[in-house]
Amino acid sequence: MAIRYLFLFILALLHISHKINSSACTLDFTRFPYEAQSKCFDMDAAASSCCSSALQSLFQAMTLKSSQSRSIYLEISEAQNCTNIFENLHNRINLNKCELQDFISSSAQDLCSNSVDQIIDLIGVETYNELRFNCKDLSSRNHRDEVCFDCVVSYRKTLQALKERNRSSDKRCAEALLVSLASSDVQSPNYVHGTFSCLWNEIQSPWPTQKSPNKAYILGSKKLLAIVIVAVALVILTPILYKITRKQLKYASEKDIEILSVSKKTTEDELMSFFNCSGLYIFSRDEVLKATNYFDDLNLIGETKLGKYYVGIMPSGMPTVIKRLNQGIRVPSFGDEACRKAKIRHPNLVSTVGYCDKGEHCLVYEHCVNGSLAGWLFGNGAGNVKAPILTWEPRMQISIGVARGLCFLHANPLDKMVHGDVKVANIFLTEKLEAKIIDSDLSSFKPHERKGLRTIKTDVFDFGFLLLQVLTGKKAKSLIEEARDAILKGASLSAMADPRLNGAYVASEFRNVLAIAVRCTAPNEGERPYMEEVVRKLEETQNLV
Repeated sequence: MAIRYLFLFILALLHISHKINSSACTLDFTRFPYEAQSKCFDMDAAASSCCSSALQSLFQAMTLKSSQSRSIYLEISEAQNCTNIFENLHNRINLNKCELQDFISSSAQDLCSNSVDQIIDLIGVETYNELRFNCKDLSSRNHRDEVCFDCVVSYRKTLQALKERNRSSDKRCAEALLVSLASSDVQSPNYVHGTFSCLWNEIQSPWPTQKSPNKAYILGSKKLLAIVIVAVALVILTPILYKITRKQLKYASEKDIEILSVSKKTTEDELMSFFNCSGLYIFSRDEVLKATNYFDDLNLIGETKLGKYYVGIMPSGMPTVIKRLNQGIRVPSFGDEACRKAKIRHPNLVSTVGYCDKGEHCLVYEHCVNGSLAGWLFGNGAGNVKAPILTWEPRMQISIGVARGLCFLHANPLDKMVHGDVKVANIFLTEKLEAKIIDSDLSSFKPHERKGLRTIKTDVFDFGFLLLQVLTGKKAKSLIEEARDAILKGASLSAMADPRLNGAYVASEFRNVLAIAVRCTAPNEGERPYMEEVVRKLEETQNLV
């Protein structure tokens, strides 16, 4: 009998031990330590920001665990245990006011999801991989602002899709998506930290913000004070100012006025948010002229209806491509349009570096060392210089790259737009022959009578013709009818293929791309696909081989 009771006692101990172990905290707080700011020692004054940064540290630790367990949140007992350990590590700060366990526990009602795999299923593998691609460069310790910008845009788009598809609840979807993204590459030393640094502001803080004078109020107070000071000064100086003659005012230094304008613009730029034109250079006419050797034809690398492209070397030694707009092009609010263009960032769009709006209307772009696609397909127009040969694989990559860039313009969540001038002369190639579209949104600079004629489906048509040129190496518009006949009649591909390929292409890929080009150039706009479908079809075509 005693042996029986002893056996039951041992089983009870084992059960209790198992229960204790199951609730033990398995998070590693050493890799992403919480570094409290000095203001956090007075939690009553700064509870919101301090609790938020502590929660960020906990979520980073949870991300490491999620990469193995595939669970996003913790069981309630482990959540409480981990919170206690975390608070004890930082006992100089009263973190118990934050009630962190409530935000890391899976016990909350109607959670968006507690599984990384379920999040991926909801948004789709393709959308998840696109998000990872747009955020992959956050693993660099000193990534540029543009990298975070691209990641934020993609994250917002993906989060919206997640909320729409998860109709049961959208509670804490933002946190679940962030953990699912960051857990995809925990081996990279900086990726988790970089992802959280970039995207944590997208998480809505569950703590109410303490009321304090905000930045706008402070700026408004300073402006009011400045107005009062100026008013008093004017009263005092009025007798002196009255004696200044109109002639002296007429010949006031134009240069001084310009300096004042630049100073004002600089102050305004400093107040701009992350998504505005920080880092956009305003070049003088002299700088542009010297960079291009006074627009020497030897530096001319391309020409469109709107203007000419020149290679330019700026005073810093930075190589650029400078677009000089033709005289007579009406450009209202040129600087504002240039700033709007600069905000549109994508790996397959040429980045705008700056502009010149004094004496010349020029746009300054990043330099793509391999020039335009037109030069590779047709030569530089000099007659005696042969075009370099593009093999089949780069042609496929270029076609997909252009399609991705155009798709981004059409679906950009910040500012959807029509390109309006898609052609080989407006496609530039990097050192690795990656395609970048230039002159995006310059359709808004076109003469007034052309406005309203360009649509998304017009861009699709132009892209289809570009595809035909990439396939055939020919310029003629008759390509459209030739391609349609070839598809309908099942004609031989060799008659359509660029002779310089010398037969070295994948026949199945060629036929599929040709069929896509024919659909894009359909006479009826309603029969043309959207660029999102075009991108998918091109990627599927490449993956079939």
